[in-house]
Amino acid sequence: MKCDGLSYQKYIDKGINIFFLFGPEIVLKNNAKDSIKKHLAEQGFNEKKIVKDKEIDQIDKVIAENVGGSLFSSKMIIEISHTKGKITESIQSIGNMEHIKSRDDLAIIIDSHVEKVSSSLKWFKNLDEIALIIESKKLKSFEEKIWLKQQLNFIDGSKRSDLVNKISALGSGNLVAQQNEIKLLKLVSLSEEGIGETSIKDQAEFMPFELEDKIIKGDVKGAIRIVNSIRELESHYAALLVWVVGKIINNSTSAMQSSRPDAALLKLGVWNNKVGGYRALMNRFELKEMINFQKKVFQLDLSNKGINKANFWERLNDLIIELARG
Repeated sequence: MKCDGLSYQKYIDKGINIFFLFGPEIVLKNNAKDSIKKHLAEQGFNEKKIVKDKEIDQIDKVIAENVGGSLFSSKMIIEISHTKGKITESIQSIGNMEHIKSRDDLAIIIDSHVEKVSSSLKWFKNLDEIALIIESKKLKSFEEKIWLKQQLNFIDGSKRSDLVNKISALGSGNLVAQQNEIKLLKLVSLSEEGIGETSIKDQAEFMPFELEDKIIKGDVKGAIRIVNSIRELESHYAALLVWVVGKIINNSTSAMQSSRPDAALLKLGVWNNKVGGYRALMNRFELKEMINFQKKVFQLDLSNKGINKANFWERLNDLIIELARG
């Protein structure tokens, strides 16, 4: 059975325990894989064996060894991580393994990096008879907005439509960046009970799109103003602020170590219109300085959790000033 990266939810509970995921849209593919694992966990699959590229040629042996589960009759997931090269004969042969089709104690997830597979191939047809095949294609503009609306189901209806349009306009086609913003919005919306609903939504719209910009553009006053305005909600937003600053530093550190910094930033989920800001930030520092910032974020997180006695808000302001000012 074949479906796309938007409709797989309708099929994962149809009694199929073999899954083949491929396609160019990594976010949809990863989301589908997470949903499959959650579904299998609910069905009692609590053991997992990961097969990486160097072991892929021995898949039949791995499957044979794990059929029947452990001594305690556990249900087993075999996750095949295919990250390079063509679809191997060993993966193709899974469609011919009749003995695994009827087993309810074994599940197989094939996560392949390939972007296209011809459905006319014999092995694909064989696999289609016993597996759920999920192809995660790049989304068209209207499909992207449908996906965004689904992901933002924790936001009130009228507010959700505004956010869908805003996030889509910021970076159409970059689902990694869009999902980063969604995760941040989720952190805010689920922060803590006790904050008024309106306050949560206002901050949810403000934080993701403003604080990052202020820091990468070197706007020290603007960044500190945002932090100080949120300080009133200290117990709810401290971890969120650490996440934002850590994201900027980690993205910059990774890109500085790449031969193609701009491409690396986009792959990490940075919006197209923010790449220039990140490059300006990276030009202000040496790699060793950026790595030192990572250590400071770690200490900042410990301060927030009360593990060390340093003043969290002072440390946060000092780090933002140092990072934004260069």
